[in-house]
Amino acid sequence: MSVWLGFAGIAQQRGNTYIVSGTIDRAKTSLETPCVNICLLDSETGICAGCGRTIEEIARWAAMSDAERRTLMAALPARQQRREEAKG
Repeated sequence: MSVWLGFAGIAQQRGNTYIVSGTIDRAKTSLETPCVNICLLDSETGICAGCGRTIEEIARWAAMSDAERRTLMAALPARQQRREEAKG
């Protein structure tokens, strides 16, 4: 006899650590990010006007280690400054 558990029940049954009581546990899934929801890549530099990352860095963000993300975040203000200065 099978019992329909719904999506949350199936995820819990399969050991999905992100599902707690049928909801997403945001504390476990959140990553520190420089994203400010202004996603606009500068065509000349390839750098996002909002966060200062390249498209490759944005794509790899979730796979980066905490140390890699911290290192990149430390470099972003200077990168953004250089981008602004180059724009004149």
